[in-house]
Amino acid sequence: MLTLEENELLTRVGPGTPMGEVWRRYWIMAGVSSEIPDRDSPPVRVRLLGEDLVLFRDTQGRVGLIAEKCAHRRASLFYGRNEECGLRCIYHGWKYDVDGNIVDTPAEPAQSMIRHHVKQTAYPTYEKNGLIYTYMGPKEKQPLVPNYEWLTLPADHVRVEEKYWNENNWLQGIEGDCDSSHLNYLHRNAVNGSFDLPPGMADGLDFQVRTDGWLVRAAAIRHTAPGQNYVRTNFFALPAIGGPPQAAVDGFSDGHQAVHQTPADDYHTWRVDVFTRRSVPLPRHNDRGVKDWPGLPDGTLPVGPDWHKVANKQNDYLIDREIQRGRVYAGIPFGPHTQDAAMTESMGPISDRENEHLGVCDAQPAAIRQLLLKVVRDVQEGRDPPGVAFCAEDNDMNPIVLTHATVPEGVDPFDVDEVRRTMLCSGHPAQRIY
Repeated sequence: MLTLEENELLTRVGPGTPMGEVWRRYWIMAGVSSEIPDRDSPPVRVRLLGEDLVLFRDTQGRVGLIAEKCAHRRASLFYGRNEECGLRCIYHGWKYDVDGNIVDTPAEPAQSMIRHHVKQTAYPTYEKNGLIYTYMGPKEKQPLVPNYEWLTLPADHVRVEEKYWNENNWLQGIEGDCDSSHLNYLHRNAVNGSFDLPPGMADGLDFQVRTDGWLVRAAAIRHTAPGQNYVRTNFFALPAIGGPPQAAVDGFSDGHQAVHQTPADDYHTWRVDVFTRRSVPLPRHNDRGVKDWPGLPDGTLPVGPDWHKVANKQNDYLIDREIQRGRVYAGIPFGPHTQDAAMTESMGPISDRENEHLGVCDAQPAAIRQLLLKVVRDVQEGRDPPGVAFCAEDNDMNPIVLTHATVPEGVDPFDVDEVRRTMLCSGHPAQRIY
């Protein structure tokens, strides 16, 4: 559990808050390229860390992220005209480039100096493989863009899935992403009409957790047979990226599902999932829609054009009790994303952690909280947070190898060389159960 004071410290992210200042020291997810697909396409509203912004792509293809309210009379630039390398307010014609410079004030006299004295708040952006990142902190503290695997692999080895608007604080979202024990329940589907788990999978889990700088890694260990374990590792990366393993090759994940939980404000979070595959290109999703669900036409997508979920808090996530009895354990459509949101949103906008009762399975969320409390203190005392790099030699965010296999009992799931050696010697096969 966290005290009330600690919970407030970690969950509040607005300008000037301790955790907000931590967030502003990292490059964070601002959006996805599909929101602004074309040059001079319409701007879109984006709320990040309690700030209202607009995202746009200019005539040259550059991505801008600037304050939504026009510096002149505070009208919304969402309604602006995106044209000729700038976003023009339709109220009086003031025009801004991607750096926030005022490039035209047509209602002012030709000799007016106002555009040289006023500048719109603007944040730098970086776009790669369908993702848009931004840095919202002090200019003198701006780090290198991290060389995450999904930003360095070829484009066809990366797949960006839907963006979701979730009505909960960012921390409960990321804690759910880094929780292996709920896989036995929340995301289970019936097999041949039964919810029974395979032998050894229904028993209690053992957990090992390691914190290393900007990472908290966890291994969920299931005792599937005498002398062998099924081990599944994942990672949490600052400020809030969760990484479960993907398809195994020789016992190791051949890529990541990088789940970004980026705060819109204290009570709402953007979730974007990014999948990678190292060895081969990733298949594209041909059909992400729901099938055979009462009241929904086949092919209905989980989110609408505004990124709000079709199954949401207002309609009780379209839970179907009959389906819950014999087909889908949660009874909620659209799979893990919506099922996760149903649980994290049901906790309330900010979870009351004073009244939690944590167990062994909560080892990784507990370790994440302790790391975050330490990072907040470090930044308050003038130290740089872990996981930000100011030179290429330190920008090593890429080689995260996750174990995802059946191994002999006693093997260290975090020691890649040991896992590989013992699997080769014992003949234990790699397998994917989840």
